[in-house]
Amino acid sequence: MIKKCTIIGTDDRLQYLQEELSTSLEVKLFSTMVWDDELVKKIHQFKPQIVFFPIQEMEMECPLTLPKTCEILFVGKKFKELEQEYETQKRKVFNYLEDEQWIWDNANLTAEGFINYFYLNEKQSLYNKQFIITGYGRVGKRLAFALHHLGAKVIISVRSENQLFEAKSYGYQIEALENLIQEQKEQKAYLINTIPFKWLENTNALHFSKVFDLASKPGCLINSKEKTANYVNPTSLPGMYFPQDAGYLIARSVQNQLALLEEEK
Repeated sequence: MIKKCTIIGTDDRLQYLQEELSTSLEVKLFSTMVWDDELVKKIHQFKPQIVFFPIQEMEMECPLTLPKTCEILFVGKKFKELEQEYETQKRKVFNYLEDEQWIWDNANLTAEGFINYFYLNEKQSLYNKQFIITGYGRVGKRLAFALHHLGAKVIISVRSENQLFEAKSYGYQIEALENLIQEQKEQKAYLINTIPFKWLENTNALHFSKVFDLASKPGCLINSKEKTANYVNPTSLPGMYFPQDAGYLIARSVQNQLALLEEEK
């Protein structure tokens, strides 16, 4: 018997996730970010074995209850109600945002998406421009690589000495994050933040040509309620520019995990 899968969310990537998973599952996509009585009713009527939750946290208007048929959950950002549900019901849970292959592939799309965003919004070339990248995780590394090979001047700024010297070994300039905060003066550098932590004073943000905050919540501005004029937060770049490619990446992660679960039986 073909298993049923419910996908929840409004992200453009999800229609391609549905398309790809439909080759082996009966899939229904519910385009909403609100968990309410209507959605609960539809899910319980469909009786899926698999439920795919969106990357971002949902707005909860009623208790989170799933049908007894549900065996497997795919979750993005964790939130209280969802954690309580799978802890009490002891369902199989897979956090696709922690899938290492997906993380790296998505980082590649994010880097390419940023370049597209810069071209469209700044209407300038990258060549010979100076970019300070704060954070040197997967996204920071792929961004540095892409910008460097397009002729940009790349500076990596982090707190970790290990990451600083790793970046230096690849030929990038480096700056300790503490120095960047304390000594930053007016300059024409662009700041690309990938650190999901409030570390940048709003007044200091004005010292850059522009601040591109690619980090997830809460972002880098200490006063996030009063954003500066030169601050932008273009998140979900893969979904914005490459929904098909990004959707297929998520599908591959889901399919790989389902195959592993089958092998365990």
